[in-house]
This record gives sequence, C-alpha cells and structure tokens, in this order.
Amino acid sequence: MKQELIDKSRRSFLAKGALLGGGALAAIFGGEKASAQTQQMIIKSKRPDVEYPFNNPENIIYSACLNCNTGCGIKAKIQDGVLAKIDGNPYNPWTMVPHLSMKTDIDEAARIDGSLCPKGQAGLQVAYDPYRIRKVLKRAGKRGENKWITISFEDAIKEIVEGGKLFANVPGEENRVVEGLKDIMALRDAEVAKVMAEDIKAIWDEKDKEKKKELIAAFKEKHKAHLDKLIDPEHPDLGPKNNQFVIAWGRLKNGRKDFLSRFGSAFGTTNLHGHTTVCQGSLYFTCKAISEQYQGGKFTGGQKFYWQADLEHAKYVLFVGANLFEANYGPTNRTVRLTENLSKGYTKIAVADPRFSKLASKAHKWLPIKPGTDSALALAMIQWIINNNRYDEKFLRNANKAAAKESNETSWTNSTWLVEIKDGQPGKLIRAADFGLKSAEKRKMTDPKDKTKEIEYEEKFMVVMVNGKPTWVDPNDEKNPVYGDLFVDAELTNKEGKKVRVKSGLQILKESAEENSVSKWCEIAGVNEKDVIEVAR
Repeated sequence: MKQELIDKSRRSFLAKGALLGGGALAAIFGGEKASAQTQQMIIKSKRPDVEYPFNNPENIIYSACLNCNTGCGIKAKIQDGVLAKIDGNPYNPWTMVPHLSMKTDIDEAARIDGSLCPKGQAGLQVAYDPYRIRKVLKRAGKRGENKWITISFEDAIKEIVEGGKLFANVPGEENRVVEGLKDIMALRDAEVAKVMAEDIKAIWDEKDKEKKKELIAAFKEKHKAHLDKLIDPEHPDLGPKNNQFVIAWGRLKNGRKDFLSRFGSAFGTTNLHGHTTVCQGSLYFTCKAISEQYQGGKFTGGQKFYWQADLEHAKYVLFVGANLFEANYGPTNRTVRLTENLSKGYTKIAVADPRFSKLASKAHKWLPIKPGTDSALALAMIQWIINNNRYDEKFLRNANKAAAKESNETSWTNSTWLVEIKDGQPGKLIRAADFGLKSAEKRKMTDPKDKTKEIEYEEKFMVVMVNGKPTWVDPNDEKNPVYGDLFVDAELTNKEGKKVRVKSGLQILKESAEENSVSKWCEIAGVNEKDVIEVAR
C-alpha cells in the first residue's frame, strides 16, 4: 500500500511537471533554461496539499550572509518575530543557477529557495547563541582574571571619549588615568596635518642616514609650533598622537568599512588595520602579484582579489588543494556549474589532494600528493609539457601588447624577456639602454594614487631575442608587435664591452623543472608518474 502511494505521488508529480510547461519557467527565469532541481522546487511550491508557513512574502527578509567573505544573498524566514530558517536568495546569482529575474513577483520568489552552504544556514545559531555578546563589557579585575561588568552604551561612549580613572575599582589601578579620545586627538588642523604628512613621507623615503637626519632637523624647525602634537618629536615619522588610536577589525564589509574609514580619517589616525594574513592574506597578495602589469617602469597595479576559474566554460580543471564539493571558499553556484558540466561530459577534472574527497571521487585522475610537495608536482608537469611541446607557443612568444592584440590574445607574458645570469643564478631583467639598443625615455602617466595628477617616470625598455638577434621591446606598445624567441641561453656584450650571460624567462623555468627527472619529481610528490603525464597531456 505504501509503495502504491509513493508511485501515485511520483506519477502525480510528473504530470504536474508536464502541465507546468516551459512558458511559466521562461517568465520567471527570463527565458533561461531552468535546471531540473529548480523545476522541482517550483512544482512543489505550487502544491495546494503542502503547507509551508514560510511561503508568504511577509514572513521573509532578504539580506546577505556574512559567515564568510563571499557575502551570498540569503532569505531569512521569520515566524512569530523569530528567525526560524535561512536559505539562499533565489534572485541572487550566487545562490541559484539560473537565478530569478528581478522582475519576478515576490509572491513567486517566496516559494522558491536558493542554495546555501551549511555555514550560511548556521547563521541561525550565531544569531541566537546564548553566549553572544550583546552588551558592552568592561574589565572589572586585573588583566587575565576574566572579571567583567556590563555598562550601558552611553556610559561606554562617555568613558572612551573622556577617559579618566576608569578602573578605580580595580586593586592597583585606583589612581591610573586612562587617556580618552579627546586627549589623543591632538592635531586637529587639517592643513597642518596635510603638510606634516608630506614632510614625514619625505623622511620615510630618504634612505641616506645623514640626509634623513637633516630632514628631521628641518622638520622640527618648520613645525616647532606643533611638536607637542607628535608622539615623539625626535621621531616625527611616528606621526601625531592621533595615531595612538588604532581601529582593528576582523572582517569588514562595505558600509561599515566606509563608516570606519571616514571616522578614522576624520580623527586623523593612519592606523586602520584589517585581519591581514590571519585570513587568506597569502592568497590575496599572491593574486595581487600575479595580476601586476609592467607600467611606469615597474610592475604595479595588481588587484588584491580572490581570482576564480571560469568553471562554467572550462573543459579541463586541475584542482590543487581545493575542495569544491565540501569546504571550498566561494558561492554555492560554483558546485552547480561544475556538476552539470561533469554530468554532460563537457568538463573533465583532476584533483591533487592527499585525501580522497568527494571532489576527487568525480575526477578522471586523483593524485594523492604528499602534503607540502605541490611544487614537485608542478615541476614534473612543466618539464613534460615543455619537452613534449604541449605549451601554447603562439601565446608565450607575445612579448608586448601589440603582439597579443595581433594574436587575438587578451594578455602577454615575460616568457621571452631576457634575464641576467650572475654566478649561475637568475638576476634582474636586462634593459635595452645597458646594451646600447635603445635609450631610456622620459614619459608621463596618470598617477595611480591620484587620477587628477600626472607623474613622470623613466621607461627602460626590455630586451628579447628575435631569431637570435637582441631586440628592444616596449611591453605596452600597442602598434609594433614583437615576438621573442622562447628558449634563450646566450652571451651579450653590454655598452661597456663586458660579456653578460642572459637567459629567457621560459628557459629559466625549463631548467628549474629539469633539476630532477619527471620520475624523481613524482617520487617526491608521492604520485604515479603515468597519472601525472596523463594530467599534463
């Protein structure tokens, strides 16, 4: 009997699905093809025999999740004034694929939930955690005694601003006077602060010790009327007493961040600091470094951001230490896109991870790498790719912007730029002027820190080999394409008549990869050589 009911329910479900038709879906999703999962949610949401109290728009508040830095859109469901459930916002592209059109009526959206990871759903526990701090706590004992009292927000603001004998009730601190913000906001003249900051920067930038002393003496004379505003007049680079006010936070999103930044600037402190390397700092700064471009005579302009692969269009992906299906950083839509492409056979993946994760279970190759040997795996693959001509020669030969444009590429590399080899080790990139190929030029560019100003810089051109001939190259030249030789190990004569050994960037990488055989690198990493070659292929 039970099985019969289940079968009838399935038949009824399929029948309703057929009746729903494509027209309704097109109206909701703006013509995009809805996934099977989304179709089921829509069908179930319209069943009159299923009662669900959170299908009413008046019981829903749309917001954003802050349980990680992704900031997914959420649907907070309220019952009798209490948060009862958190789901994904169906309007948000991070929590539903495809997401609802913003034109979708809120009554329709109320019955459709987007996806949300367990951490996001656990926001319910965070909101109602009995140990959540909801009042201002003030120390009531010696440091480390873990004694606290609660005070009102009004009293807290007064004590923070006014200072005074704030811990008179604590043994040993009866007469201790704590400075308030009013006391350390010593420098209040914005014009004086601006001039001081410029002069302090000059002291910072000066590397010569004697010249630095002269600048300090000049600073003290110029600002003698305001030396009492400094933390230490003998070390003006510490800045004004205002810098004793430090604003430090863990994670801060736009809105609160803007407020604190403006408050700190208005107060006159330079000490506004986030979580730095406590939270993926190495990732951010790596992304900043790899996205920097050669501009103004130096590598600059990189974005401190979390770069992600385009999983929706990628045909082959190698995941190294990333666990997309279980605990990876980022919106849940990444999993949906990859899963659909895997099921269609459009995308193949390989996974390098000591643990056989859920993601690894879907891979055509799992590389159970030893922890800490990622570089060995990479070098094994690089060696095989280079020696078997599996690299993109056309792309790598593009030495400047014009070459990339002519090759229909969006970027170019320093693979062909020549590097000085000193004592057998790679040194700096060589410059055309040092070899009499092209004199440096004075140029102007927009100041990246102040778009209203221009700064002057000296452009020292790079050098590549073109069919064995040293050739200068302007990396940002948009009109004259230069295609360099990829593998270079040669001697050049500089303008002083000295022999200089040079190698191309790709040659240096090739030699690094050949310090061990592919077999040895695989042995170090603890992975099967045949599997690595298959992935590299």
